[in-house]
Amino acid sequence: MVDQANEPLETAAELDREGIIKRGCAYKLAKGGIIPSYAVGPKQTGVRFRRSEVLAALRRPTMSEAKP
Repeated sequence: MVDQANEPLETAAELDREGIIKRGCAYKLAKGGIIPSYAVGPKQTGVRFRRSEVLAALRRPTMSEAKP
């Protein structure tokens, strides 16, 4: 497991290049609160992701898959 405090923040393009998630999908899922993201920059308009958090979020079952 990666120490999240030392894990670098990555752009959506970097996640796309690694084949983890498409760039546009990353932004949509972040906006919807499905995957965690971080606002960066002086005006807090940039978006960055931690790879381990994105992978963990993508592995979580969806509401339709969760059976009571």
